Amino acid sequence: MKTLRILYVLARADFLERTRRYSFLLMLALVVWIGYLSASGQFRMRVPPDYTGMVNSAWVGATMTVTVSFLLGWVGFYIVKGSVGRDYTTGVGQIMATTPLSRPLYMLGKWLSNFTVLAIAVFILVLEGILMNLVLGRASFNLLALAAPLVLIALPFMGLIAAFAVLFESVDWLRGGLGNLIYFFLFIAAMAGSAASTTLGAPGVTVNPFVDFAGWQIIGDGISRAAQAVYPGATGGFAFSISSVPATKLFPWNGIQWTADIFLSRLFFILIALGLVMLSALFFDRFDSAGLAPMKKQMKKQVKKQKLSSDLAADAGIAALPVPPAHLTHLPAGRPHFRFDRLFMAELKLFLKGQRWWWYTIAIGLVIAQLLSGLKATRILLILAWIWPVLILGGLGWRESHFDTRQIVFSAPRPLLNQLPATWLSAFVVIALAGSGALVRFLLAGETVSVLGWITATIFIPSLAFFLGTLTGSSKAFEALYLLWMYLLTQKMSMFDFAGLTPQSPWFLYALLSLVLIALAAFTRQRQLRSG
Repeated sequence: MKTLRILYVLARADFLERTRRYSFLLMLALVVWIGYLSASGQFRMRVPPDYTGMVNSAWVGATMTVTVSFLLGWVGFYIVKGSVGRDYTTGVGQIMATTPLSRPLYMLGKWLSNFTVLAIAVFILVLEGILMNLVLGRASFNLLALAAPLVLIALPFMGLIAAFAVLFESVDWLRGGLGNLIYFFLFIAAMAGSAASTTLGAPGVTVNPFVDFAGWQIIGDGISRAAQAVYPGATGGFAFSISSVPATKLFPWNGIQWTADIFLSRLFFILIALGLVMLSALFFDRFDSAGLAPMKKQMKKQVKKQKLSSDLAADAGIAALPVPPAHLTHLPAGRPHFRFDRLFMAELKLFLKGQRWWWYTIAIGLVIAQLLSGLKATRILLILAWIWPVLILGGLGWRESHFDTRQIVFSAPRPLLNQLPATWLSAFVVIALAGSGALVRFLLAGETVSVLGWITATIFIPSLAFFLGTLTGSSKAFEALYLLWMYLLTQKMSMFDFAGLTPQSPWFLYALLSLVLIALAAFTRQRQLRSG
C-alpha cells in the first residue's frame, strides 16, 4: 500500500507540473483540431481507388482512432518527453537520489504521468466525437461504436508512446535532440510497416492484431470488406489522407467486429509498455552520472586546489594582504559605438558551435548534390538539406533560458532591436546556404514558383523556430512540428507547401505568416525582457 501511495504522489506531482506548461495547452489545441477534422470528414479513410464510408458513429470513431494514432502518436512523444530531464536540470533529481525511491518505481511514476496526459487527449476526442456526431446528425448515434476504437485501440497505443518517452529519457544520448530525431525516423518506419498491407479485405486472409499496434490493419480490413460488399470493383487495401472534397462513392460500415484476439492484443501492448518501463529502469543512472558524480568530482578538485594554494603559501611564508577596492572606468558620455556585423558573426559562431567536421561535410555534400541532380531529385535533396540543421535550429529563442544567460544577454543595450535580428539572421544564412544548390537549379530552370517558395522558406523556417522557442522555452515543439511539416512536403501536400515545391503552393500566405511569426516572437521576447 505504501508503494502505491508513493507511485500515486509521484505521478500526480509530475502531471500537475505538466499542466502548467504551454506545451499542455498546445496539445489540447491540437487534439481539438484533430477531432474537428476527423468528425467533419476532412481526415478521410478510403478504400482504393476512391470508396469512402458513410459518416456515422462507427466511422467517426474509427477515423479519430487512425488520426490520433498517427498525429498524437508522433507529436505526443515530444509533448510528454522531458520530465526526467527537468529533474536533472532543476536539481530535483539529486534530492530524489538521496531517498529510498527505487529506479523502477521512479520510471513507473513517470510513465503513469505520461500516459495520463495522452489519455486525457484521447478522452477529449471521445467527448468531441460525441458532440460532433450529435450536431451533424447524419446518422443515428451509437456511443459504443464511436468510443470503443478510441478506448481499446488508441489508448493502449498511447501507453506505448508514453513508455518510449520514458525509455529515451533513461538513456543519456537519447535524452536530447538526437533522440527526438531518431524517434521521428523510427515512428515513420513503424507506421509505414503497420499500414503497408496489400491483403486487407482479401478472401480467407485475417489480420494478426498482435502486430498491429496502431490498429490500422484492424480498421482497414473491416472497411475494405464493407466496400467490396457494395462495390465489387474495389481493390481492397486501406488509405488515409486529408481532403476537403466531398466523397461520392459511399458504403455503409457498422464498425469493428471485436474478437477475443483483439482484446488480448491490446492487453499485450500494455504489457510491452510496462516491459519498456522496466527496461528503462536498467539504463537509468538515478541522477548519478549527470548530477551527483560531477558535483563530487568538482568539489574534490576545489578542495585539492585550495589545499595546494595553502601549502604553497605556507612554504613561501606569504602573509595575507588586504585587497584594494576595485574601481570601474566610467563609459564615455553619448551613444556607445555599435557594430551589427560583429554581433551577427558572434551569433553565427554561437549558432554553429559544437558541430563537427562531418556535419559540415554532409551539409556541403547535400548542396553539391542539389546542383548536380534533376529537378525532382533536387526538391527531395532540398528537404533533406533543410532537415539537417534541425537540432541547432531548435535552440533559437530559448538558448538564453537553457544556459541561464538571460541576465547577461538581456542586459545588453537594446536586445530586442540588436540581438534578436542578429540571432534570426544567423539562422537565415545557414538555411539559405544549405539550400543554395537548389536555388541555382531553380533559377537555371526558370522555376519561378520554386524560387519564390525558396525565398519564403528561408524566412519562414527561422521565424517558426524563433517563435516556438520563445513561446515554449524548449526545442521539442519546433522539432516535432518541423519534422512533421517536412514529411508532409515529401508527400506533395500543397496546402502545407511553404517552399514552392508544388505548382499549387500557397507560398505567398506563408510569406505573410513569416512576418506574423517574427512579430509574435518579438512580442514574446519583449514580455521576457520586462519580466526579467
